[in-house]
Amino acid sequence: MPCYSFNHEIAMAKFVPRGLGWQPDLPDGRDYTFRHPEVRRLLLDLPEMLDSEQPDLVDLRCDCDTEYFTAVDDQRTLNASSAFAALSAVEYFERRVAGRTYDGSRLFLYQAARYRIAKAGRDLADSGADLRTTLKVLAQVGVPPEEYWPYSIEAFRSEPSSFLLSLATAPKALRYFRIVDDGCSGQETWRALKSFLAAGFPVLFGFSVPSSLADCPEILFRKAHDAPRGGQSVVAVGYQLNRVGADQDAILIRSSWGQQWGDNGYGWLPASFVCNYLARDYWCLISEDWLDVTELFRPSIITDVN
Repeated sequence: MPCYSFNHEIAMAKFVPRGLGWQPDLPDGRDYTFRHPEVRRLLLDLPEMLDSEQPDLVDLRCDCDTEYFTAVDDQRTLNASSAFAALSAVEYFERRVAGRTYDGSRLFLYQAARYRIAKAGRDLADSGADLRTTLKVLAQVGVPPEEYWPYSIEAFRSEPSSFLLSLATAPKALRYFRIVDDGCSGQETWRALKSFLAAGFPVLFGFSVPSSLADCPEILFRKAHDAPRGGQSVVAVGYQLNRVGADQDAILIRSSWGQQWGDNGYGWLPASFVCNYLARDYWCLISEDWLDVTELFRPSIITDVN
């Protein structure tokens, strides 16, 4: 049973995020998907879960009295949401599967991603980062512990020292992959997203933040009325079918806007954002260290493509 409850009677007040940061990935034929042999081999080692076994409600934040995430942090005015999302996903696997605490430096990861982007010909300003670059830096460079390079707005333009670089570590043999192939329909993407969440895998993605965003947990889908505020990277940590009515499904997301937004930083994004392409760039993480058959399952979409 979920450890959290939501109060649907909270008065709605407009919420304007101080920071955002998701930049859409550019197409890249080198991207791994769940079909890649290295990824598929790892997923096939997990016990099978069929579509018929997927529950109507999934909440990956906790199990009984065990919390898989620490409290939602606030990115404040930096556009660092991709770094926050990536490290939240690592924290989940480390806490749930390995039973270890994990607190990687979000500032370091964001800075390193910005440096990598700048080398590709774009500026070094605080203009966000795409998830692919962020995950590539995490896998190739790693991050030092948060205590050695704590999150600070003022430190963004300070270059990390060689000592910090020497402390940077990455999860062992980390793989990052897309959960859908290019050209998938919105409905196919929604099915894949549910498949991975039901199997115990959080999913990173970005979405267009609507101008109607309020401080309550429920995000509205008003395609014809909302202007976009910008892009935000988040972690999908669950879903609920028919949340606000028949065929009105929603995704449980973990933000990086602090606990003042939504329900302590969590909220519900309508699945219509997925089906209408207002969300994209769905990434998942996997490592041999995290393949616990008592905690994770093989997503049903893996079995379906045998």
